[in-house]
Amino acid sequence: MQMKPALLLSACIAACVYSPLTVQAETSTAPAATTAPLDAQAYEFVTLTFHDVRDDVAKQGDRDLYAISTHNFAQFLQWIREHGWQPIRLEDVWQARQHKTALPEKAVLITIDDGALSSYSHIFPLLKLHQVPAVFAIPTSWINGNTKDAYEAYGEGNLMNWPQMREMQQSGLVEFASHSDDLHHGIIANPQLNQQPAAITREYFPAQQRYESDRAYAKRVVKDLRQSKQILDRELGINTRAIFWPYGAVTKETEALAREAGLPMSFSLGSVLTLADADTTYQRALITENPSPEEVFGEIKDFLMNSRAPHKQRKSLLRINLADLAGSNITASEAHLSQLLNQVNAFQSNTLVLNAVADQNADGKIDVAYFPNRSLPVAQDLLNRVVWQARTRIANRVYAEMPLSLETRQGYDLAELTADLVKNNSSIEGLMIETGDALHCAVFQVEWNASCQAQLQQVLSIKNRTKSQGKYYANISNNYQTALKLEIQNQPLDGLKKLLQQLPDHADFLYLAVDPLASPQAIKHLHQALNQLNEREKQHLMINLQINPDSTAAEWRHYQQMYQQLRRQGIQKIGIDNYQPTHGQAVHQHLYRALSLNASPLSYRDPYVLEQGEPQ
Repeated sequence: MQMKPALLLSACIAACVYSPLTVQAETSTAPAATTAPLDAQAYEFVTLTFHDVRDDVAKQGDRDLYAISTHNFAQFLQWIREHGWQPIRLEDVWQARQHKTALPEKAVLITIDDGALSSYSHIFPLLKLHQVPAVFAIPTSWINGNTKDAYEAYGEGNLMNWPQMREMQQSGLVEFASHSDDLHHGIIANPQLNQQPAAITREYFPAQQRYESDRAYAKRVVKDLRQSKQILDRELGINTRAIFWPYGAVTKETEALAREAGLPMSFSLGSVLTLADADTTYQRALITENPSPEEVFGEIKDFLMNSRAPHKQRKSLLRINLADLAGSNITASEAHLSQLLNQVNAFQSNTLVLNAVADQNADGKIDVAYFPNRSLPVAQDLLNRVVWQARTRIANRVYAEMPLSLETRQGYDLAELTADLVKNNSSIEGLMIETGDALHCAVFQVEWNASCQAQLQQVLSIKNRTKSQGKYYANISNNYQTALKLEIQNQPLDGLKKLLQQLPDHADFLYLAVDPLASPQAIKHLHQALNQLNEREKQHLMINLQINPDSTAAEWRHYQQMYQQLRRQGIQKIGIDNYQPTHGQAVHQHLYRALSLNASPLSYRDPYVLEQGEPQ
């Protein structure tokens, strides 16, 4: 089977907006403006991505999630003209990027991936009929005989050839871009043999029990992209500038490799969560499930209203120690992981926080990690497997957690550790930094003395360095985030509002953990502090309770009431700070209604009851 991107939107599409003006203020790599700056809207556009077009696509449940019917595609082209959308060319985006030419209002870039024969037989005639331009992304090795993956995706003999593409190119309506030469497949990414996108994965070699080196990885990717560009330029007589990454898998590292290969324009997949992050790579909306034009643009409208408010995303979080999943061997660890995924899938939360390091000898210092790195011994290479399975099997996003004390008390470079972590886990959501008591003076006091301010600045400096390293290796299709975690106690949170204002980045959060039974006054102080926050400040909070799995019925009701109160106060990111699979049944029984994101009772599943109705 053709490898498909993990975690595509459940709706029919997402949308992309790009603004070089925003970028120029954020990064020194943006090109200098040659004319007076225009309004940001003059540089905005939406990108839509299609694949195969067939006459026989089912209205629902087709064998190919990414196919669209000829009827719906033709209606789509007619619809965009009738409703004032302006189709643009890739060259228009390039000129806008150089601040030479503004884009029209309601600009839309139509792209088609993979080079299926329907691009010539179905799409091209419709483009000519409606006079709509489009860009076709070609995996060049597929056209030149490497057809195994292509045949699995589209069937034997169902690819375009070079003469057909030259005819399309000469029409003036069609542009071509690279879809890599031979990166449109998965490669082994961990000792458990998961296959992950070749463009952003350090390959794992089971026989040697080692990973591909940074140098070998970069050489492989640059060689592939150069070959793709050379083939396209030679066969079609063009100067290819763009790479449309297979599966939307691209990092800032691979952006740089693409520029080295002569491809300065980079396109991913997914929803843009911040304009400032789109300094080089543009996001593309993936058309799935054969939508009508109204469905496509209904999603665009919803996205354009919320694209600049990613902090409003609702999260139901479960925090887990990876040490609890590590067994004596891979088989035992797999059994623990399977148990966890089954529980979380039934619980219908959407975010995991994985403590990626451990203090094995209980001396108060971190002594092992669960991911390859240059600093700590690896207890078990487990993080990548858990992250990938959580994302692809149960659609959960994953934060990795490490303590600030690794740097402040043990002398390790937390940014270097973060680079190692994300380099081998590019689909991670972000990093949770456990700050211990380093932020207590800031959160408990409204007035910060010089010592408190210095301590806060140290934390923020470490956070910023880790974020810079993490974002370099993280998949741009995600929106890499950081959260500072602290445990609150029986003290007023007089400095909470002021502390939140020190986190201006839309992708920064404050994670509060509290044990409501051990610290009953902490909840009272928390509610009082929440009443002083505005909506945006609340959206930058994650609040997780520490749960006693042996609680009485009255105590479970108390937990439920606290979660309900947090929701009433506008907190949209809540969960459990100390989830353990061995306690999953009690949590499911008492907190499913409070924390589950499952909106339909028809899809409820109790993982602790067998099909015959007998308890496990």
